[in-house]
Amino acid sequence: MATKKSEEKPDLTVVTDTTEPPKPPYERKHDRVNIVGFAPSWKDTPWDDEDADLWGMNALHKVAADKNWDAWFQLHDIKKNHSDDLEEHLEFLSSGDFTVFLWEKEAEKYPQIENVAVYPREDMMNVFGGYFTNTVSWMMAIAIALGYKEIGIYGIDMAQSGGIAGSREYQNQRPSCEYFIGWAKGMGIEVFIPDTSDLLKAPFLYGYDDSSMIRKKMEGRLKELQERAQGITQQRDQAQAGVFQIQGAIEDLQYWMTNWVHENETMGKKK
Repeated sequence: MATKKSEEKPDLTVVTDTTEPPKPPYERKHDRVNIVGFAPSWKDTPWDDEDADLWGMNALHKVAADKNWDAWFQLHDIKKNHSDDLEEHLEFLSSGDFTVFLWEKEAEKYPQIENVAVYPREDMMNVFGGYFTNTVSWMMAIAIALGYKEIGIYGIDMAQSGGIAGSREYQNQRPSCEYFIGWAKGMGIEVFIPDTSDLLKAPFLYGYDDSSMIRKKMEGRLKELQERAQGITQQRDQAQAGVFQIQGAIEDLQYWMTNWVHENETMGKKK
């Protein structure tokens, strides 16, 4: 009986080349680069650091357009991701002296962006594999390839849970960032991560710390907060009930004043 030949699928998670990656189309100015994203720790960025290159991404220009950027990474379908502010976004990408990294197809769509560097996707994947789940990972790969000795990561908090409207997108993207941070550290590159970031953070040391005690403390705190919230809710409901009672009394009094007491009369006596 003939067996069906299984279809071969490319394994993009395996590093296919351990040689030094080719240099990307960008000349670094310093030995340190600061990569900046949108999360709260972006405010910790040392903007006045004259000994570091400064890299931004996506729509960060909405809050930091006036900074001295050296490179910008827009690795999305620009029209799709900026349907509400396309003109503004393109104007920013076209107006600066910084290098703008785009996918090749996007660079062809927007020739008005003059300082374009087509992102060398295949070159990076040949060295680092295919574990890219976010823009930061692509940026880290370029930083490693360029030979930076120090990499600062700001505004890349990758919260362990939550996010906008309860989304866990950033939480799911965090392992890819940590993969490249580990790669950089393995090459002797110093990586700075603000304390407020969730990157490379763990709630306890496995096998050493007692995670059950930590959880009990958290559960106790959660119960306390829930009880406080319940008490405040009861106070709110009681206050609201009081408001309704007063409103009812006002309406009742207005009824009597309108139907039984005229403006030029008092009860039982004419003026």
